[in-house]
Parts: sequence; C-alpha cells; structure tokens
Amino acid sequence: MTGLLRPVTALLLSASILMMGNGLFGVLVPIRANIEHFSSYDIGLMGSSHFAGLIIGCLLWPRVIGTVGHIRAFAALTALATMTPLLHAIWAVAPVWWILRALNGLVFAGLFMIIESWLTGASQPETRGRVLGAYAMTNLTVVTGGMLLISTGNPASFELFSLVAILYSLAAVPIALTPRSAPQPPPRAKMRLGWLMTVSPAAVFGCFAAGIVNSGFWTFSPLFAQGAGLSVRDTSLFMSLCVLGGAISQWPIGRLSDQLGRRAVGIVVCTVAAAGGASLYLMANNGAAVLFLLGALYGAMAFTVYTLCVAHANDLVHRKRAVEVSSGLLLVFSVGAILGPMMASALMQAFGHGGLFLHTAIAHASIAIVMLLRVQVRPKLPTARTEPFVVVPKTTPAVFELDPRAEQSSETPKEAATAR
Repeated sequence: MTGLLRPVTALLLSASILMMGNGLFGVLVPIRANIEHFSSYDIGLMGSSHFAGLIIGCLLWPRVIGTVGHIRAFAALTALATMTPLLHAIWAVAPVWWILRALNGLVFAGLFMIIESWLTGASQPETRGRVLGAYAMTNLTVVTGGMLLISTGNPASFELFSLVAILYSLAAVPIALTPRSAPQPPPRAKMRLGWLMTVSPAAVFGCFAAGIVNSGFWTFSPLFAQGAGLSVRDTSLFMSLCVLGGAISQWPIGRLSDQLGRRAVGIVVCTVAAAGGASLYLMANNGAAVLFLLGALYGAMAFTVYTLCVAHANDLVHRKRAVEVSSGLLLVFSVGAILGPMMASALMQAFGHGGLFLHTAIAHASIAIVMLLRVQVRPKLPTARTEPFVVVPKTTPAVFELDPRAEQSSETPKEAATAR
C-alpha cells in the first residue's frame, strides 16, 4: 500500500491539511456566530451560501485551471482560502459572513478539483479505486481531528481563526514542492438531469434529500449540541463521533448492499437514520453520554445514504457514463445542500435546538418511502450485474475520474444497454 500511495503522498498530505482546517472551521463558525448573537436564519444562510459557492466553483474552475495550470491555481486559491477565516475574525457581521462563506465554497471547489484531478493523473487505472478509498478515508479521519482542535482555544477570540488560516496556508507547501508534473486540466462533466431522473428517480431524490440533511447537520449540529448543554469540548466530540460513525460504517454497509441490493439496504439505513434523528430530537436534553451514543448511530447511517444512491445509479448505466451520472448526482446533492440550512433553521425556530434532528428524521423517512415505492416498480438487479460499492467523497466532479466504475470497458454502449 505504501508503494501505491507514494506517487500521491504530497497530494494526500495537502488534502489532509485542508480538511483538518475545514473540520475546525466548520465547528468554529456556527459557535462563534452564536456567541455574536446571529439569528438561526443568518446562520442557515451562511450554510446555504457555502454550497452555492461550491456549485459555482465546480462550473468555473476547470477553465481557469486549464489556463494557468494546477500549481499556480492551487497557490492562488490557498491564498484566498487563508484570507477567509481571518476576515471572519475581523468583521463579525452576518452579511459579511454570508459573502465569506460563499467565497469559501467557491475556493474549495477549485482546491479539491485540483487535488482530485491530480490524483487521477498520478495513479494507474488499476489502482484508482484504492487511491480513492485512501483519499475518502483520509478526509473523514482528519476532519474529525480538525473538529477536536476547537478545544485548544477560545471560540470568542482570534486565535482559532488564525489556526484555520495557518492550516490552509500550510496545505500549499506539499504541492508547491512536489517534483511531479501536473496532469491535464480537469474535464467538464456533462450534466443531463432530465436523463438522470429517468435512469433512477430513487437515486436522484435520495441525493437531493441527503444534501438537505448533511448541510443542515454541518451548519447547525454545533448549536444543537450547545443548546443541549454540552461544553465546547463535548460539542466537538459529539460531531466527531457522528463523523467517525459514518467513516466506520461505509464499507460494511456498502458490501452488504452489494449482496442484498442498494435500495433494500437503503430503506433500512434511512429508517434507522430517521429513528436516530427522532431519538436525538426527543432525547436532546438527556445528557452527553446519550447524545454521544445516538450521534454515532445516526452518523453511521446518515453518512452512507449518498454513496448508496450513487452506487445504485451507477449499477443502471454503462461504465462510460459513470462520471456523468456521479457528477449529476453531486449537483443534485449540492442543490439540496443549499436548501437544507434554511429548512433546518425554520424547524429549529419552531421546535428549539432539537428541531435540527426532526428535520433530518423527516428527510430520511422520505427517502425510505421513495425507495420502497421504487422497489415495487423496478425489481432488484441480479448481483452479477451490479458494480462493487465504492466510497465516494462529496467534493467536486473531478473525484469521479478516480472511481473504478468509470474505467473504460470493452463493451460498446449498445452492448451494455442490451445487457441491462
């Protein structure tokens, strides 16, 4: 495994440092916003702005990267990324933070597009699945570590924002010093959402609802934990356990879906996630130990929904269309992610801090119902006709070039259509 990852070590190190900074920043922003007495509407709009910036960045950066090159683009974007946490600390004003969160999403779309397209160019077709797995699991692990850094300083002060800025700037060093040549610019994936809806309505709805859920969680879970009486340290631990639960469960649930079918496993996963969300809503004031346990269970289910939906849709198309399908589903996820924080904000205003997980419970129950209805319309594919499960990060379309399901096949599209 060491030999496999040696060509991409600098890239993974840069990605790890960026994600550690993002993990800390993701916890810090809502906590500091709460200290500054921002309304839940203001905080929700910050979350929505971030994902709006991410969508714009996915459309904008391929042309820019192709013009100036990977290394120059990465250096420029890390400079912009470093600026955003510092400006948060200087101007603690809600409208300014809306703009800064949009800028952060815009910048990180470019940063991860550079890393992911470079990972594709630096790895061989037969090893890309393992490189993608290492990248996905590294991201989840270091995000958790970044969250725990919140306890090293005071969220009301400048120092934690400075630490985020330091991490962002350090991320440029491994890539700037790498002796390896940059790859070709990232491709522009096709986005045919109408066609995608005909391929798998369940996958489209599932990714849309997963975006609603996940963005609401990332935006408001620190406020939920603090509203439940947890300290800053325990708040970061609660979020870390949610993420670790998702990291640990990805492969077991994925492999189970290879055997039992994506939608069958998805129905169970979404039902348990809905029950976990409802339990967090009802037991929000039952103490840290209960929240830690329920949070880990919730994360183990909730953070697998997107990858199950992507796997289900990829089972239904030819491999040559895998990047197009996965990129379209990422766009659908991102649209849901724009709406999620505002929807969660409305429920939290109506039902208190526990309204966040009432929001997630409704969304997961809806996915389970849609999948149950679709099972009646289209029966489960035979196991021999499905692709192996792959853990896919929710970053940019460039990551799907690493997906082994997108490798070239000897079949023609016509032959593949006949096989389906």
